[in-house]
Amino acid sequence: MTPFQTLAPSPRLRAAVAFAGPALLVAVLLLLLITISTGSTIGAGFAVAMAVGLCLVLAAGFEGAAIALFALGIALSPLDRLRPVAALGIASLSDLILFAALGLLIPVLMGRPFPREPLYLAGASGLFIVGIVSSVLSDNPVGSLAFLMRLAIGALLLPIVFSWWRPRREVLIAFAASYVAGNILNLGFAFTVGVVDFGRRLGYSTHPNIMGLAAMLGFALCPFLWTVLPKAYRWTALAGAAGCGLGVWVSGSRAALLALAAVIVLYVVFSRSVGVAVTLFGAAIPVAYFVAQAYLKGDDSSDNALGRLFGGGSAGGSDVAREQLAQEAWDSFQKHPVIGQGLAEILEAHNIYLQVAAGIGVIGLAVYLVMLGSVFLRAARLPDPYVLLVLPVMGYAIIGAMTTILWDRYVWTVLALPFLIPALSRPDPSSDDPEDRGELVGSGQRLDV
Repeated sequence: MTPFQTLAPSPRLRAAVAFAGPALLVAVLLLLLITISTGSTIGAGFAVAMAVGLCLVLAAGFEGAAIALFALGIALSPLDRLRPVAALGIASLSDLILFAALGLLIPVLMGRPFPREPLYLAGASGLFIVGIVSSVLSDNPVGSLAFLMRLAIGALLLPIVFSWWRPRREVLIAFAASYVAGNILNLGFAFTVGVVDFGRRLGYSTHPNIMGLAAMLGFALCPFLWTVLPKAYRWTALAGAAGCGLGVWVSGSRAALLALAAVIVLYVVFSRSVGVAVTLFGAAIPVAYFVAQAYLKGDDSSDNALGRLFGGGSAGGSDVAREQLAQEAWDSFQKHPVIGQGLAEILEAHNIYLQVAAGIGVIGLAVYLVMLGSVFLRAARLPDPYVLLVLPVMGYAIIGAMTTILWDRYVWTVLALPFLIPALSRPDPSSDDPEDRGELVGSGQRLDV
């Protein structure tokens, strides 16, 4: 036996050190959390959140904890009026949870190859660069740069992280179901809190139109869930679609109603199934009856989505305001057509394409369309049944001509979902990368092309 072997720690000592190290770390963290929690309500909330996160990491590991937090953050994203920290007025509870999930995912992503998404990365990078130039040259560079950072964090970050991550396919299904469940939860709150003028409801969304937009996106996810869920649980996809459809109705959002109708038509086109068309037609008969009855009742229900679509309730005043804001954005675009006037003053026009053109000019609009188009192509190139994720992307592209929402997490948590699954590509059997070999990472399926 050599002297070095006699100095080596015994197995019992190694086991004791392996146990004592994590135990000591947990004890120190708990002492720190107890100290923080006694200072203020915010400190107590932070301590509780850290304790819960620590338990999640210990029980499920970094990736498992990140998956749980992502699912929770995605579910709460339609409820964006939940703002637990007054000092962070722009950050909802969903934002804070998603940020924590991103932090937990960092150790998982380290060492993995950076995602190969050339079209999306080119569009996102171009948008960010043009936004910086436009902001610096604008009359309010600080305000414009602040909005640009919100755009980068809200719209550009999640697709990159998801394409870098590429977990097993069950995670994608769980995230899609979480978003639908969040809309159902918000629908329940819509009948208990947040009733506004003329009976439009918003639940824990900051505006009825936001509730309608999120519900429309949730509805657009339901055909995908119907396809991937086991037959015994497919009724939940139907229930989710019904709940999201009702959410659009009670929100009074005309834009969301039109986009929802477009999603239904697109689903029939994508499915190429006579059975689907007949089923939807039959289901539409009782829906049309109750909708017509609600519309014909008069003033009490004139501010539902259909009533406002035909000019009832608050639609008249809303139309005047929309026209005025759109004209202001158009006038601004005409003054600075190439590089725009910055993002600080143009975000009220109810048209995201006009907003981008007025804010960062035709160059910015071009790269924004490239970025949004790359999201559509990303979803359209997925294998069946994941290609159905193109429906919410197209729904957002349609409603974009009628809404102000550019970067908020209740949009991009859905639009980022296609990046969780590898797109169709020509297999390369000689490659060491499972994606290059045509394999659907994490699912055991091949992408036959």
